[in-house]
Amino acid sequence: MKKWMLLIAYLVLSICPAFARDLDIVFIPKSRDQDFWTFMRQGVDRAVREDGHVELTWRGPAHNDDIDSQIEILRLYSKPGVDAIIIAPTDRSRLVEPVRQAVALGIKVVVVDSGLDGNAHVNFVTTNNYAAGKLAAERLAGLLNGQGTVALLRTIIGSGSTDDRASGFIDYLKKNAPHIRIVADEPGGGTRGKAARAAALLLEKYPQVDGIFTVNESTSDGMLRALRQAGLAGKKKMVGFDTTDFLLDGLKKQEINGLVVQDPRQMGYLSMKAAVAAVRGAPIKEPTILTEAVMVTRDNYRKPEIQALLVP
Repeated sequence: MKKWMLLIAYLVLSICPAFARDLDIVFIPKSRDQDFWTFMRQGVDRAVREDGHVELTWRGPAHNDDIDSQIEILRLYSKPGVDAIIIAPTDRSRLVEPVRQAVALGIKVVVVDSGLDGNAHVNFVTTNNYAAGKLAAERLAGLLNGQGTVALLRTIIGSGSTDDRASGFIDYLKKNAPHIRIVADEPGGGTRGKAARAAALLLEKYPQVDGIFTVNESTSDGMLRALRQAGLAGKKKMVGFDTTDFLLDGLKKQEINGLVVQDPRQMGYLSMKAAVAAVRGAPIKEPTILTEAVMVTRDNYRKPEIQALLVP
């Protein structure tokens, strides 16, 4: 009887090796300096707990404009023994070849949050960023009664998620608010400090601008700081992206008129589920998995379903 049990165990381990050991999965976020990734880590950790057979490594660059560091981290973990890598690319084109090299080693790659060119990765889990940009434009157009000038502050050039948001914003205004003119569309850099300096320069150049859209956490933070420094907070209509305590303070004071808030917890959770499924050979039913964003305002931020998205 004992021999039969040993034989059965051997066969199970031989046929299903993925279930016989913990999976080594690496998550590479864009940065370590934004609350957004704290939310996402919570979703990842939930998926890891539910599975019970994942060894997680979490490592990213300090700032989300440090593309070279992210490439170096990806290459460091592209090695035998790593089963899957989940990455939020800082640049949609420069990460293509390092990802391809990881896949060539048999590593499953799942892309999360921000788009990547090519087709080496098995899944892409993201906010519908184009729709989110349209949501921001709709809010700002309403605040401006369909007239006036607006400025757009991006983060770094080549960031897929924020470029999609900007495209959705611009396309909505062209189609639905033709009397609103975009007078500035500028990169702000990948950190709060760089974004604040870029925002200050933008406000100096376009002091009469009526409305402002910022595409992510760092640009929203930088713009709010620049508006306060210039004495313009609350005098310009501003719609930002993502949430922190600092940005919520601006929302409560009506210095920010809307924040487009994603669900990074869900993105993290679904990306880990997708990585585990890919390693275990499950068929890929949905290569792109979309999550929604909501418009948070001073009127709705206290609602329980909104609060769940705002508190890490």
